[in-house]
Amino acid sequence: MKLKIASRSSKLALKQVEEFNKTFLIKEYDLIETLTKGDELSAKGETLFDKGNFVSDIEELILNDSVDVAIHSAKDMPAKKTKGLEHLYFIENSERKVKDLLIFRKNTEPNFKSEMKLGTSSLRRKMQAKFHMNATNIETLNGNIDTRIKKLNDGQYDCIILAEAGLSRLDFLIQNQNYKRLDHATCSGQGVLAVQWKKGSSAENIIESSQVYKDMTNLNQEINMERELLVKLNADCNSAISLFASGDYLKGEIYGLENFISFSGNDINEILEDIHKKNGIKLLHEHN
Repeated sequence: MKLKIASRSSKLALKQVEEFNKTFLIKEYDLIETLTKGDELSAKGETLFDKGNFVSDIEELILNDSVDVAIHSAKDMPAKKTKGLEHLYFIENSERKVKDLLIFRKNTEPNFKSEMKLGTSSLRRKMQAKFHMNATNIETLNGNIDTRIKKLNDGQYDCIILAEAGLSRLDFLIQNQNYKRLDHATCSGQGVLAVQWKKGSSAENIIESSQVYKDMTNLNQEINMERELLVKLNADCNSAISLFASGDYLKGEIYGLENFISFSGNDINEILEDIHKKNGIKLLHEHN
């Protein structure tokens, strides 16, 4: 079967399609590049919009049988599954790159100082920079990876924060940059890709009969645990929350305007109770 694969048209999105084809041994395919509502909003410089806008237009293509599968960054996927569609989270090698990188301008030593102008578009990253790095000069940074690196090296910022996974897939972009790997947890699904298909379709047979489908069982259980908590908190990837599940153990933080809380455990209901006791819901809502 020759697969029709939908993807956004950015360099990173197209690289993710390559990784899917390599991982699932797909030899014959047609690529359908799609401009999503999320791409349009991002091009206008908007940052705080539902990242599901990067996915919903492509989901429609699957549902109306215009394409067989779509490849997404897992962190852009809605926490709730779309009716009629199935998906599999996967990584292209044995190592899930979950960390953020603090990247410095070319020829600059990787020593962060609180007054440095730090660029990021993510609310979570802004709050983590404030609480964990004592950053005092945080500015919004828009654009794709190429644009953000260029703004950094043009002197508009002293340093910026980007996901290690995306940069690793496009490693030529930072080969001359100094950077530090940040220790704190990131967002649900960071470093993971997702393939999505219509339930009961021929594509479903291809995906579910693959060895990859079996190999990714534990990873999917972990991401689903993260997503279950997001749903119960009515939160998403725009929320000021970090999450990371390993095995059946989940840890994370929720950031308010002036303080934050930590949580961990292996039972979602107990974690949720702990978050309520620590006023975590109130902290989440402080950004609304």
